[in-house]
Amino acid sequence: MATAVRDYKKLASDIKEALGEDNIKGATHCATRLRLTLGENPSDDVTKRIEQMPGVIQVVQAGGQHQIVIGMHAKDVYENLAGDMTFKGDAEENKQTVVNRVIAAMSGSIAPFVYILAGAGLLQGALIIIRMFADISGAGAALIYDMISWTPFTFLPVMIAVAASKHFKCNTYTAVWCSLALCNPTWATIAATIAKGTALSFLFVPLTSVTYTSTVIPPIIMVAVLAKLEKWIEPKIPDAVTALFTPVICTAVMVPLTIIVIGPISTIVADGIAAGYMAAYNVLLWVANGILAAVWMPLVVFGVHWSFTPIIMSELAEFGYTVIQPALAIAVCAMVSTTLSVLVKTRNEKLKEVALGAFITGLFGITEPAIYGVTLRLKKPFVCSCIAAAIGAAVNALFGTRYFVFAGLPGILTTPNAVYDDVAKAATTALGTASDAFSSSLMGMVVGIAVAVVIAFVLVQIVGFDDPVPVPLEDDAETEVAA
Repeated sequence: MATAVRDYKKLASDIKEALGEDNIKGATHCATRLRLTLGENPSDDVTKRIEQMPGVIQVVQAGGQHQIVIGMHAKDVYENLAGDMTFKGDAEENKQTVVNRVIAAMSGSIAPFVYILAGAGLLQGALIIIRMFADISGAGAALIYDMISWTPFTFLPVMIAVAASKHFKCNTYTAVWCSLALCNPTWATIAATIAKGTALSFLFVPLTSVTYTSTVIPPIIMVAVLAKLEKWIEPKIPDAVTALFTPVICTAVMVPLTIIVIGPISTIVADGIAAGYMAAYNVLLWVANGILAAVWMPLVVFGVHWSFTPIIMSELAEFGYTVIQPALAIAVCAMVSTTLSVLVKTRNEKLKEVALGAFITGLFGITEPAIYGVTLRLKKPFVCSCIAAAIGAAVNALFGTRYFVFAGLPGILTTPNAVYDDVAKAATTALGTASDAFSSSLMGMVVGIAVAVVIAFVLVQIVGFDDPVPVPLEDDAETEVAA
């Protein structure tokens, strides 16, 4: 792994030079990766050259993108790389497979603000812990912080609109206007009226009671269609008034279209997938959980893990809880424990330094440094992590563990999300899914994490790995050879 870097402008410039500026057709970023759409894939020599640049952890080809894993400063590198570039990659993007384009859209529309969701989840977790020891239900400060913690989820479509508008290359303010309309309390009132049995229609088309706060798929599809509509309408309007009429026409079309078609259909699909997983979970809960946890880190490697976000949000909206995120949190904890085990076992000081940093970031639910800097590089520890995650998640499922609060970055710090407190009871009661059995969720979370952490640590100590041992050369330089 390369050394740390603070000159992000130089790193961006070096990456641009290595790949060729004309070859970069699009760029986005997530929490730890610079995601590039290229006209032509680089040679192995160029890829190796980029991997050796200070600040780069790994280079991955996945989801139809050239993903450069940088770590916590991916955003800084992106801003320096893309700040003065105009991308013209539509033709190249259209050559991607449908699956790759969907994955890229999902990542580009969610990943840029994942830390906001993670922070809101941590704030909710802190409130849950405080409520366990004190009655703060009527406290003004508790009400304010509770409001703050739920705000990103209430207006999730708006945050998606900002990110998605950059991915699909359309007017951000038009996208935000459309999403704000979906989150408008007036629509919630209309939907509630429909749900109570009052028939309402839009130009003779019946309206459904679907609401859009905390939704993922409807706003992404809406912005994708908006981008196409905007490009079609804009040239047809005189230049003198296009800035005024293009947003008006697009919004007047897209909001009803989303409410009538896009929203109901996408909600049915997402709810169906969530219900399907719940059905599998209820029949063979430990198998379903174990498999999901085992494959989670490979999904992260290929950058397709964002596709689970809408399913999780659908779970929370439909049931008031998610059975998926506890398994993901255990997979993260297993990876963190594996990294700690490598840190303890290795004799390589450089690897110890990398493992320590990866371990610390892993505690906050960020596993890419651990994956690319430590476990995947050594191979055997990565497999040990997946095995431990599967066993821990299977044990966790036997307790019927749920998360009652969304975790932006599942991990050890999101354990309080499994507490079945009064707020969670009220939410599940309103949805008709409440159960006294959920009171064991926290215990199941603790036991599942403990099992995964212990097995991961011990497996690495037993199985071992080819430890890169520094060997001094005649010129006092150092190289790494397998022990």
